[in-house]
Amino acid sequence: MTTTGNFYERRNARNVKELVCDGKYIEIKDLKLRDDIKGEHISWKYLSKDIPDYPTPVEFHITEVAHVTNKKCIEGILSSCGFLGLDEDSLSWWNLKISDEDITAAEERFIESFFPNSSKEEREAQQPFLRQFTTSPLFRESSRYGNFRFTYQLTELMEAYKEQICVDEEPVLRLYQTKLFKQEIEYVILVHSPKVNRWFKDLPELASSPLVAYDGKQIIWKAQAICETHNFQMAKHENNVVIEPMNSFEFYVWDQLSLAFHIESNKILAFPKRSLDQNPSVCEIDQIDLSNNGSFPSIAEAKEFLESLPEYESKKDEKEENLSGKIKVEDE
Repeated sequence: MTTTGNFYERRNARNVKELVCDGKYIEIKDLKLRDDIKGEHISWKYLSKDIPDYPTPVEFHITEVAHVTNKKCIEGILSSCGFLGLDEDSLSWWNLKISDEDITAAEERFIESFFPNSSKEEREAQQPFLRQFTTSPLFRESSRYGNFRFTYQLTELMEAYKEQICVDEEPVLRLYQTKLFKQEIEYVILVHSPKVNRWFKDLPELASSPLVAYDGKQIIWKAQAICETHNFQMAKHENNVVIEPMNSFEFYVWDQLSLAFHIESNKILAFPKRSLDQNPSVCEIDQIDLSNNGSFPSIAEAKEFLESLPEYESKKDEKEENLSGKIKVEDE
């Protein structure tokens, strides 16, 4: 792969127009200065705005990741008990799963960095504020990509990838792409086996990024744009953050981080059936549906479809047998 550092336009596998820069994570402040995306390009309308103060950057420590799919793909995942590398790049795509606890912890880190000299009493007096700003699709329970969400601990996913795809060698993490959509900035981590280093050697390793790090247990990500819709602005009052309603809301870009696991066409990232017992969960489709018509309009319909699948039925039967056996033993 040749890394040019310039943006080029293409349509992705979902037939959505995107601007792509290979091998670099370009921060928002630098994107605003780029001549190759100014003017008529898809993202410039929102990216060029000047937005009132809001929390940025916000450092999240993420331990869970999720893969969302539609009804066209769910049967294959369940029947094979695993994930394939799709499309011409042979990639399996995963997003961060950010919990309420993650948001609370990120808020505490933000306060500590924003007011490094604040007292313990001042920090304790701080009213929660970050949830007023975490309004982008990244923080919603709904999804743009389908009704079925597989959620794993990052360590579990990485360990499975290490054992099966890397044959017990450590996976390599690289800066893959900065991708721009109409209102979204996506930073992509490429995860691959060291056995295919020759294919990706032109891409910098993740350790060189100031925005993202991986410490072997969690992803540490400095989110720059968490709002999408700005209804509030942030202000300082002594050593506390206060939020003020805006006279009118503003749409702006939002950013997210994705992981793309390289899985060659003759391989599968498999999980034992017992680890799939809590997967997948069912979620609503977001207002923007990018699932290629493979979605259900309601959670009830998605759940009914899931429960009709043979793979799901057999899993349900196993649970009922185990529960019946447990009850019988307890009765005895």
